[in-house]
Amino acid sequence: MKKTPGAMRVSFLSLMSGCFLVASVAHAGDAIKEALLAPPTSDLLWNYSGSFKPEMFYGKNISLLNNCNPEDRIWYMKHTLDLTLALAYGMKSYGSTVADLKISWRNKAIWGSPYSIAWTTLDTTKVLDFVMPPHNHAIPRLFNWMREVWLRFDLPQALGLSSSTQHTLMAGIFPFQLGRGIALGDAYAVGPDPLGFYTDAIVDQYAPGLKFSGDIITKKLAYDLYLAVLNNRSDDLRWTGERTRAQEIGKIDRPERGFGVVNYLVAGRLNWQVFDTKKLGKLSFEPYWLFNSDPEQRVIILGDATSKLATLGIAGEYAGSVMEFGFDSAVNLGYQRVKAIDRNMVQAQNRQGCFVLVNSHVNVGDPKGPKALFVAGDDGKPGTAQYLITQQRLSERVGENMEMENGKCIGTAKTAVCCCDKPTEATLFNASNRFRDGYNNRYEGWMFVADLAVWLYKKDLKLAATAGIASGDDDPNFETKDGNYKGFIGLQEIYSGKRVRSAFVLGGAGKMKRPLAIPLGNQAPRQFAINVSRFTDLVFGGVGLNWKPTDWEKTFAFNPNVLVYWEERPTKCFNLATKKDDPLALANTYLGVEANLFVDYFMLRDLRFYFVTSFFFPGRHFSDIRGKPIDDIQLRRLDRRDRSGFDQSRIPNIGDNIAYTFNVGVEFKF
Repeated sequence: MKKTPGAMRVSFLSLMSGCFLVASVAHAGDAIKEALLAPPTSDLLWNYSGSFKPEMFYGKNISLLNNCNPEDRIWYMKHTLDLTLALAYGMKSYGSTVADLKISWRNKAIWGSPYSIAWTTLDTTKVLDFVMPPHNHAIPRLFNWMREVWLRFDLPQALGLSSSTQHTLMAGIFPFQLGRGIALGDAYAVGPDPLGFYTDAIVDQYAPGLKFSGDIITKKLAYDLYLAVLNNRSDDLRWTGERTRAQEIGKIDRPERGFGVVNYLVAGRLNWQVFDTKKLGKLSFEPYWLFNSDPEQRVIILGDATSKLATLGIAGEYAGSVMEFGFDSAVNLGYQRVKAIDRNMVQAQNRQGCFVLVNSHVNVGDPKGPKALFVAGDDGKPGTAQYLITQQRLSERVGENMEMENGKCIGTAKTAVCCCDKPTEATLFNASNRFRDGYNNRYEGWMFVADLAVWLYKKDLKLAATAGIASGDDDPNFETKDGNYKGFIGLQEIYSGKRVRSAFVLGGAGKMKRPLAIPLGNQAPRQFAINVSRFTDLVFGGVGLNWKPTDWEKTFAFNPNVLVYWEERPTKCFNLATKKDDPLALANTYLGVEANLFVDYFMLRDLRFYFVTSFFFPGRHFSDIRGKPIDDIQLRRLDRRDRSGFDQSRIPNIGDNIAYTFNVGVEFKF
């Protein structure tokens, strides 16, 4: 294609600009290094660093553990570029750094897949009187974004106070976690990569917040107080005026979201250094707490539940000359309040080849009959179906047992099958699950994890063992009654082990599906089992070997690990004949064995080659739930699996075949 003079000028200018930028950065880098090595002649010192990591991934059966699902296989290549600028202020005037700033940019993409870079947030579109389901769009451009940016300064110096201990305030976007990051991690924004692979830099953006830090007793006892704003729907009149509460009982005439819908988190911890000596080693404890208020959760519709979650925990670490160990434990407190709602909404339907709008939970002639036609403007016309439906909503009161109206007759009114048909008298009925009463779920989850390592040969060879447990439970929203949810809830958690690492079950962002019970009642928010894939409803134990020879010319590390997993709370077996859970038989809790290997080899001082592979051998549990569907598509697969009759070897959906992954790449740090 022939280029226009304008395009050639733009290309030339872009090329020259790029060359100038590279030269400037190189020159600035030399100047920075010279400045950092020289005695401080200025209050401002700065440094830059970065890393570039191209890598390749392959995985088979990473989600459903079933060779009968050929689509459950993945291969891709990607790169991750991180650039960091750090500034320190105050060395010349104050004798020490009194303020520092850090900025980190990231660029990441899967090669050949522009949709892997980033997506917009979910949003809805209204067509006539029908609000379409939430949707989003890909952003197919290689842009850089802020991964981390924060300012930290010395409070006594800033306020003109004298203090024998240090106290600082940090504000911006920065990492923060409690203990090992199980109760609270730093995975605020995780990229849209295909999940299921281990990676040590998965977080694409940290949460915005404030942190007060300081010493209570110098080198003995320190504190951190943390505040994060996770989601704010009070920053714009568009959000405060959005009609999100129309289906909440008692809010039909006041459907606006209103002010004060902010999902925030506060947390605190103490860092107690019990001792730190050459003879005894180093022992420390970290008691911590957090409180998260989420006023707009989704069970069925956005905003139909609120949550107040508190977590109390303690972590500890010991490192000696021969042995090291650590632990983390926590308990959940608080509750989720699920609001009473009317499920009826305007939906689109193809009826006799015509696009029509209908009431989703009001039926004609029978509680299971055809959905009643929605006619805009008829809610003010007595005698019409829409008028009858609207009057029922206007007469509802908060606190009433609205579920008693499910399946009952609303009245008789004029309605039609299609907009072009003449309305006739018909009896309207509520659907059998139109209304849901409110209820509360109390949080009672808990977890504990510990590990131990012993040096077998100098500081070259280390043997490690680990064990952990996180409580589990079924979805508490299957029934509309007050209850206790015993499953552990971690926030922003991506824990994959410390001294013994997981690369499959816990590694990466979690992908392997562990479906819980299939709901039986019609009040459940979904027809299929909910899946868990993180640190909940899990018991595990494992061993690992870490070999890192210190007398080699180039750094090399070899780390194999083996872990065994179980469910904490048993689930039911799946019956292929009925396509439901067997109420009389519990599935085996043994999930399986994971074997993995981590290899690092530094070809140059700052150039690392790495290889990670994992195998998962499913246990009896997956044989007992083989074929369980988790959505409509998988249910249809069960119905068509073999036209000649039953074929035990061709059962789709969740299976019990071996899964494996590998990841290879290089990382250059500068």
